[in-house]
Amino acid sequence: MTLARYLALLGPCEDAPERLRRIGDRLAHEGHRVHIHHERDFTLLVLGDPPMEIDASLIVGPLFDRRHPGPVDTLAPEDQAKIRASRGQHLIERFWGGYVAFLRTNEGIDLLRAPFGDLACLFVHQAPRTWVASDIGLLKRTGMAPFATDWAMIAQHLAWPYLRGTWTCLEKLMALPSGHKLQSSMTGVRVAPLWSPWAFTDPDQRLTRDEHVEKIARAVTNSVATLTGHWGRPFLLLSGGLDSSILAATLARHEADLLTLYTRDPIGDERAYAAQVADHVSRPLIEARREVSEIDPLRSAAGGLPWPARRLFEQETMRQVEIVAGENGAAALMTGGGGDNVFCALQSAAPVADRLLVEGPGRGMLDTAREISALASAPMPTVLRSAIAKVMPWRRRSIAHPDHAYLSDEAKARAGASPPAHPWLTPPSPPLPGVAGHIRLLALAQSFSEGRDPAAAIPTILPLLAQPVVEACLAVPSWLWFEKGRNRALARRAFAPHLPRAIVERRSKGTPDSFQGEIFEHHHATLRGMLLGGVLADRGLIDLPRLTRLFSGSVPMAPPDVGSLLRLVDVEAWLRSAPGRHE
Repeated sequence: MTLARYLALLGPCEDAPERLRRIGDRLAHEGHRVHIHHERDFTLLVLGDPPMEIDASLIVGPLFDRRHPGPVDTLAPEDQAKIRASRGQHLIERFWGGYVAFLRTNEGIDLLRAPFGDLACLFVHQAPRTWVASDIGLLKRTGMAPFATDWAMIAQHLAWPYLRGTWTCLEKLMALPSGHKLQSSMTGVRVAPLWSPWAFTDPDQRLTRDEHVEKIARAVTNSVATLTGHWGRPFLLLSGGLDSSILAATLARHEADLLTLYTRDPIGDERAYAAQVADHVSRPLIEARREVSEIDPLRSAAGGLPWPARRLFEQETMRQVEIVAGENGAAALMTGGGGDNVFCALQSAAPVADRLLVEGPGRGMLDTAREISALASAPMPTVLRSAIAKVMPWRRRSIAHPDHAYLSDEAKARAGASPPAHPWLTPPSPPLPGVAGHIRLLALAQSFSEGRDPAAAIPTILPLLAQPVVEACLAVPSWLWFEKGRNRALARRAFAPHLPRAIVERRSKGTPDSFQGEIFEHHHATLRGMLLGGVLADRGLIDLPRLTRLFSGSVPMAPPDVGSLLRLVDVEAWLRSAPGRHE
């Protein structure tokens, strides 16, 4: 099973049925299952499973009910009526999944995208109508002219690589963020939020620590069971870190295969931790080494996406995934992506500030300060000073910091000092610093879901970014996530009965840094040519003198910030990946 794909035309167009029928015929000839739905002002083409019909509306992609695990095939009449009456709000509040919904209204069609949904929603408004699709590949089938690069957005992406919103890096192409609704009319389009993380944060809630633990355990377990029921037998990319280990524990009953990837450098070898987890859950572990020679820096894994949203090292991840899936018959890949973000792995004194603001000075605030001090290996006075500073009204705001490494002054100026507009980074009122930090982490986590290829043979599923899990975690006061000098404390408690103690108490964390260092050293000459003589250099967006010095050493040693350097390579490869894209 693959992710659903769709192409729709919203608004009046007399030849729409014939145009989409011709597109559908070509896709059917290529082996796709094609479904076409047409109304007076709306035509929809879907690849894969047919859309679900509800009260003159259509839902594409998987839909799940919060009240019980498992896919939803039909909706009760009362739910259909409430969805229509609420213009989609009931759909988001009672259900979850990877869907997009085309909802009939008195004015036309509203398009709603699920919070953290799998399916992307790209749109181009050509008055008086709007083309909407899951991916660029289907938009191109309409005969639409190639999209030119939006250089202002490229500069913003270089500085804020993990933020996603309505913008893309291609001119005239927009994106509907998850949890939002698109309303198209003769004069234009309107994007409105239906779901916001701020609605689930309540510093005055009265749940105990144990009640939060139970809610998180239930949300994760039910979400994994539901997703497995939909996608069939998955396999898990297991690092041996906490997040993927939690998924291993919940997947044990579903007979999922476990895959761990390692590098030549011991820093990138997590096999000992992964083996402990596999043994504990009684599942076999497949081990595969990341091969730097298989990396092609000139190829972008994000060539079909509207942003350079994939990393170079992911090439080798997906190569190994395809091998394992082919040998073991797995239907989908699950990963712990976004776990740090959802489980509030903050690296600051913000939780201390939250407790001070909610409970006032006292033993509770000092206890949290000690936890942060132990976690960060920072003196207590330093933590307390930082927390008090964050309490000040002028400091209580949510800010995502730019990455200016290797950027030219022109690129920094074009990117701006503030992040691109994002609805979650503008709180409805002065926020608690820890809550704002948690929501900032969730905004950055959207890059995981927006970086998936809708045409991939093996879909990537992110259970920890399921809407019920996110909402359960948002309800937790930020200071409860820290205990015994460790972060993600409630997640550790929730799954401690099902995991080895060494994993539950683990403080270290594997990273791709060592493999990125291998990539830099092995492909040094290619990377040098790409960056010093490439599109970014021609456009004056990178610090050419600094990069020239970096590549001029006789012994190519990866710099400490090799991840930031290779992000430039990701963008450069993406810019070269389609003819005419960067004219």
